[in-house]
Amino acid sequence: MSQYVAVFASLNQTALLKRALYREGIFADMLRTPHCLASTGCSFALSCDGTELVALEAQCQRLAIAHGGIFERDAVSGVYRPRGERPL
Repeated sequence: MSQYVAVFASLNQTALLKRALYREGIFADMLRTPHCLASTGCSFALSCDGTELVALEAQCQRLAIAHGGIFERDAVSGVYRPRGERPL
């Protein structure tokens, strides 16, 4: 199963979204944004699998929290690429 990372601008936004997902029974992991994806120094991210991605995006919309992108992590190489982009 694919792992996804959604990037957010602040710790507060990420924590708020994590709590909203938890209330739905979704246990997303909160982490510092991987260096290769961070556009600023203090961004945080939520990690989830593909089945949880729809709920994550719905909660973002409901809470009016914009994400800085959703990236898929390649299970073999560990490389992140924008969601939906095909590997070379």
